[in-house]
Amino acid sequence: MHAKFSIPFCIGASLITLRVAAQDVAKDIPSTHWAYSAVQDLAGKCLIKGFPADGKFLGGQTLTRYEMATIIERVLQRIDELVKSTKAPKPQSVSKSDVDKIASSLHEIRDLSEEFKKELLVIGSDLKQAQDDIAALKTQTAELSAQLTMLNGKVDDAAKTAAAAKLASEHTSNDLKQLRKDTDTELEKKVTVGISPADLAKKYNLRLFGDVQTWYLNAPGSTAGGQASGSSAPAGRNYGGGVGDTFRLRRAEIGVTGNIAPKTDFYVLIDFAKIPNLSSNSSTVSGTSVVTSVGANATNDVVQEAWAGYQLNSHARLQVGAEKTGMTEEGNRSSVALYTIERSIMNGLPTNGGRVGYVRDTGAILSYKIAQGNVSFGVFNDNGAVQNNVDNDRTKFANVVANYTGIRNLIAGVFGGTNVDNVHPKPSRDRAGYTILYKYGRNVFESEGAYTLDQSAVGGLTGRSIGLGGYALYGYSLSKKWQLVAKIDEWNPSVHGSSVAGVTLGGPSNHNLNEYTFGLNYYLNGNNNKIQLNYIDEDGQHNGIAFWGIRRQLILTNYSIGF
Repeated sequence: MHAKFSIPFCIGASLITLRVAAQDVAKDIPSTHWAYSAVQDLAGKCLIKGFPADGKFLGGQTLTRYEMATIIERVLQRIDELVKSTKAPKPQSVSKSDVDKIASSLHEIRDLSEEFKKELLVIGSDLKQAQDDIAALKTQTAELSAQLTMLNGKVDDAAKTAAAAKLASEHTSNDLKQLRKDTDTELEKKVTVGISPADLAKKYNLRLFGDVQTWYLNAPGSTAGGQASGSSAPAGRNYGGGVGDTFRLRRAEIGVTGNIAPKTDFYVLIDFAKIPNLSSNSSTVSGTSVVTSVGANATNDVVQEAWAGYQLNSHARLQVGAEKTGMTEEGNRSSVALYTIERSIMNGLPTNGGRVGYVRDTGAILSYKIAQGNVSFGVFNDNGAVQNNVDNDRTKFANVVANYTGIRNLIAGVFGGTNVDNVHPKPSRDRAGYTILYKYGRNVFESEGAYTLDQSAVGGLTGRSIGLGGYALYGYSLSKKWQLVAKIDEWNPSVHGSSVAGVTLGGPSNHNLNEYTFGLNYYLNGNNNKIQLNYIDEDGQHNGIAFWGIRRQLILTNYSIGF
């Protein structure tokens, strides 16, 4: 390399007798080069070194001040090592000329050290920092090595655990396969004689449901049915007859529904509260028990509903059997889903005396449903007069129900029905009305009204009665548990006078029953499990007392649970 400064001290230093391990000169300096020996000598004394990474000396480049300072620093280190060396050279091995050369070299070295003082300080500082960094790196390397060893140990442990888990899993799988094989072998020996209830429910998607209602009724100063002392209960608004202070099992219904085939389902509902109490007031005639009185609910209609349905397509459906005729929304609603304890007047009348909704009979319904609403057409033996029995005449009751549900939270509908056939004379059973239900937030409003005509096949106008009326209800939820309800109900069973359901009324007016209900509902667990308290004011007009009973106030409590 071309030096920017002369370095005669190297000649003196090269005469020092201390020897170190030789270092080969880089390949970029051939042995025939004039400076080869000098470079080899300086490199052997570790005064100069090749450039990384291949150790070339790059003799054709200019020497920088920092490179020159590096050489000086190495020379100073070598001199310091010579001075401190315990193996000092023998006096006879060093001549006076050598000493003079070294002295001269030392003088030049001192001058050069002063010249390159700044660079030497920088190199020393960088060297110290490099040494510190190297020490820190060694420490970090040792720590990383320890962590790596620890991680390798954990990996080994995890691998051992995974291998053990895999082995256990394989053993378990083999055990299960063997258990299944043994079980199948035993099952082949078993003769199946039936289907378990669980398998039956799964196969046919069966669902059990029902409800129980227990009333406590108090009629201060009167009776539950409103009849005068010593007379029978009237045919109209009757809360069970009997005394004015009593518990009553109002309903004990249980049912089952499910799919017996694709698109085919069924529904059966039984009310055990309607079974006659055979232990009450019975006598024996020729060895046969004869019931002379039964409970308030007892009828021959223990089977409330029993029908089968078939889904014709995504919109149309056919349903056949003993079922609700479908008129009025409140009439179709389950008893445990009512806002008041009892239904409105028009849905609680005798079936041949003006009842509109909550009517069951045997027949068929064809319904069609779309997103904006639904419509249904039904044909029945009657409008509830025979229910599960065969028809008592050749006429049939046909009805239609249409509801619009295209507005959220709103149901608006109309319904109507009449007897059809060419029999003369034939009984009349005409029904027509409307439905409006709206829910918004905590508020619920519903109103239904109807016109009715009932006429027997004989008797002419004397057996003809026209009814008219309806109800309006408002409910407000104080919270998820508490709800206040108010309802106004009115019904005139005979607008023009005559007899209704075998009861002779007075003149052509004042047959109305005005009923006012104020209720409090406490929901225990959803809408079908609740406690209800109703205060009811029954205000029957003068000419309607024979049908409705005397004016009375009722305090009615109901606990109902549906599942």
